[in-house]
Amino acid sequence: MTSETPIRIDWAQPDDMASLAPLWRTLYAHDVPDAPQPDDATLERHLALLLAPQTPHRLAIAWNADGVAIGLAAVAIFVSVSDPRPERWRQMELKELFVLPSYRSFGVGAAMMDWVTSQAECEGACRMDWHVKRDNVRGIAFYERHGAEIVENRLSMRKALS
Repeated sequence: MTSETPIRIDWAQPDDMASLAPLWRTLYAHDVPDAPQPDDATLERHLALLLAPQTPHRLAIAWNADGVAIGLAAVAIFVSVSDPRPERWRQMELKELFVLPSYRSFGVGAAMMDWVTSQAECEGACRMDWHVKRDNVRGIAFYERHGAEIVENRLSMRKALS
């Protein structure tokens, strides 16, 4: 792939499930490297849930010129719980941004970040928030190049449930 290779980014549709499966399997292996891959039926149910209208987030897919899904972003628009100023009500959370390893460093992630930012602005969001692993130096540098700042007074927390 070259930096001139055209990509298309759009919201995922229910009929994109088969195209998403290889991308999702790579994401899963990246995020949970020691876990076995799910069987096809489990994967199909999971992707159906990710694409369901009642799911609070939306998936965006980056497609290469051959129609192969090469990147995805999961986002959700939320209303601020604590800020009563109308211009601060809508906020976007970026839950995931992932590009296939063979397509990294060719502008796919940058195009996706720009596209997601544009969608947030169209939705009237006043800001975007997301988590990044502390040791993900390349990811942090990428996000900083796209105008993000580390929020010094925030810490990501998690409670595992059964």
